[in-house]
Amino acid sequence: MKITIKNATWEIIKTFDADLNKTLLKQLEAEGIEIPSACFTWICWACMCEIEKWEELINKEATTAPGFPLADEEVMTCIAKVNKDLDWEIVLKSMY
Repeated sequence: MKITIKNATWEIIKTFDADLNKTLLKQLEAEGIEIPSACFTWICWACMCEIEKWEELINKEATTAPGFPLADEEVMTCIAKVNKDLDWEIVLKSMY
């Protein structure tokens, strides 16, 4: 499984292999991709990305809790993970 991340103007920043054991944010950070995040400061939504492709392959269970009413195409990268290892590519776009 590959993850492609684009910036806010739709330019591809990087494509890399997905890790089912890490959150999307941890994977992006490990790949040297700077995504705004405000974890542990109670300022949420900074790390949100738009899912351009294959949203059904992302486990967003934690995002259905009160306070995280996201659209189907949105994901909080700090708590979401890839849920299947298929030979497909998930495409994310940074919101900021």
